[in-house]
Amino acid sequence: MLFLKHLLILAVTLLLPISGFSKSVDAVGEAIIYNNDIADARYRATQQAIKQAVLESGSRVNIKDELYNGELESSLEIRSSGYVQKARVISEEQNGDFLRVIARVEVTPDSQCSTGPTSYYKKTVGITGFELQVPQQARLGDLSNISRELPKDLADEINKQGYLRALNATNIAIYPDLINAPSSTNYDGSLTNVTRISEQLGVQYIISGVIRDIGELYLRRPDDKEAKDLLDENIDKERNFVVDIYIYDGFSGALLFEHRYSEIGNWDVSDHSRIGFGSAKFWTVHYGKVVQQALKESALDTSEQLRCQPFIANIFRTEGNRIHISAGSLAGIKQGDKFNVYRRYEVFNQLQSAQTQLNNANISVTIKQVQPNFSVGELVVDSHILNVQQQDVVIAW
Repeated sequence: MLFLKHLLILAVTLLLPISGFSKSVDAVGEAIIYNNDIADARYRATQQAIKQAVLESGSRVNIKDELYNGELESSLEIRSSGYVQKARVISEEQNGDFLRVIARVEVTPDSQCSTGPTSYYKKTVGITGFELQVPQQARLGDLSNISRELPKDLADEINKQGYLRALNATNIAIYPDLINAPSSTNYDGSLTNVTRISEQLGVQYIISGVIRDIGELYLRRPDDKEAKDLLDENIDKERNFVVDIYIYDGFSGALLFEHRYSEIGNWDVSDHSRIGFGSAKFWTVHYGKVVQQALKESALDTSEQLRCQPFIANIFRTEGNRIHISAGSLAGIKQGDKFNVYRRYEVFNQLQSAQTQLNNANISVTIKQVQPNFSVGELVVDSHILNVQQQDVVIAW
């Protein structure tokens, strides 16, 4: 049943006077309803809508929400010159056990991100394969391709949002021990092979993950040919979807973000159906729709985590006063853009593990030629005089 409601004004805290113009953005948020708890679903859908609106406006948000007797009270803190923000949920729509809200959010641009050059460029992320912790769980529905297809679908969701450029590297598995992932060989939590993979793929960040659980929550009798399918008895066949996602800095190997996405969907097809993960049929079943919602949420979180980070690209060739950098028009670079050059050094900690250090060379480069995947920039003098080398980087803050 579909219905629309006007409801819910989110309280807003005045922290500082507005010193810039606010922007009104309408954004959509979606959430799954569990145990007929509309208030909880509304809470989660509203959070998603606010994050989406702030991303679209070029601001960064820290949401502080609390539920009081099922009513949502929220305050927003925007890292910007003005801290007055107002959010109002203007409509709400329920379709089965999925809730969709539209929120109108007034946000003030974040001067550090939205007005700085970093927001103009798309940072690149490489997405590796997501191994399934219990491979036997893929037998139901023949989802054995989930380790390759799930991260591909995540890349698609990230690219749809348009803030980052996601590249598939789902043939790569970086965790030898899934149970203890994100395992590492460095004491500080960094993975030695992340920097190597990042360099090979030419990306700034690496996203990896582990599919923890896709097991069913109902009793199956796969060997009993006489057993009736629970669908015939109108009984929900619930199935877990639990995935851990990790985001690494490709230059240092440092773990920047980790989060577990946990949902439950109804496997409303026959236990004997072999539909495969990501097929047209898969996305029509309730479980597939739940997975799709989790992918949207994780893509939004990824964009929020990385969008205001500095844009970094490798220098892969020097020739006279010209340098070639590993980013071009696909990243949003245009002729005339300026970047700062940073020297790359290796330093060693007390365990003699190599760490990457970037030092400002106080040199600027102006882009003269732009190709889809690389650009050519000019320095004020010869690169050899300035000691600019391959594997140094350019940065836009």
